[in-house]
Amino acid sequence: MTLAYWSILVALGSVFGASFGFNEILLSAYGPLTVSAVRVGLGAIGCWAWVAATGRRVRLADASLIAIGTFGIFQYAVPFALLPVAQQHITSSSAGIANAMTPVAVVLISHLWPGGEQATLSKMAGVGLGVIGMMVLTTQGSTAGISERPWLLVAALAPVCYGIALNLVRKLRGLDPVVMTACAMTGGAFAILPIALVSEGIPQMPGWQLASAFAVIGFGLTSAAFLIMYSILPKVGATNLSLVTLVAPVSATLIGAGFFGEHIGDGHLTGMALILTGLIAIDGRICRALASRLSGKSVRADP
Repeated sequence: MTLAYWSILVALGSVFGASFGFNEILLSAYGPLTVSAVRVGLGAIGCWAWVAATGRRVRLADASLIAIGTFGIFQYAVPFALLPVAQQHITSSSAGIANAMTPVAVVLISHLWPGGEQATLSKMAGVGLGVIGMMVLTTQGSTAGISERPWLLVAALAPVCYGIALNLVRKLRGLDPVVMTACAMTGGAFAILPIALVSEGIPQMPGWQLASAFAVIGFGLTSAAFLIMYSILPKVGATNLSLVTLVAPVSATLIGAGFFGEHIGDGHLTGMALILTGLIAIDGRICRALASRLSGKSVRADP
């Protein structure tokens, strides 16, 4: 993989980490479900604008629309609502670290999913480290008076949704990923919008600062980010693309500390280190490279 693609992956991870900071800004004026509904809605508009600009044709069967709508609920509507709901009680950095549990949830759910990918020993070891890291974050990261433990677990439900969505999307192979993303975000927006209106009412018009924050998180961090992901997927592969999860919690932590004055305690750092170590084990490439290198040395050492 070229340096250019590595740069894009690091940028994507930083972007996803920044979304927690923008949630923090928007939650100062709006309810969490409103933030979710507007984010997903603007993301859908951005994706449809790209569909139109690139002249893509939209031809989907009714069964595909139902499947895409279900995927959109688990990929966008529910997790994008859970995270800001949790962020009313936890820091943005804690939410970013909890969200790093996504590959752990994917491995577990795929292993249990009918016809899903069975977990290897290294992946299960990574899952174990991730779970321990989340336990450390929940028990020790909250003792600094920053985050409430139950809401850290609510944030951790977002990765569970992503794990379900990843297995649902297997049924959508062969569809144009850009059209699928636009339809999925639209389905997610329609799912969360009525709930947001009933529970939080009609939102007030934002000032230019909040409007800018909505534009960035909706068009930039949602539609553009996911479109870029899908555009480079054939070039870098799904495994390389998953490395954005290594960058996002670091980005969220640095932004939380730098812009919002959030305290980063030992529990946060230890939990993040365990989760990141688990992600490296799940990815497996570093472990395989070390094993291959050690094996090569032992072979050369033989007479």
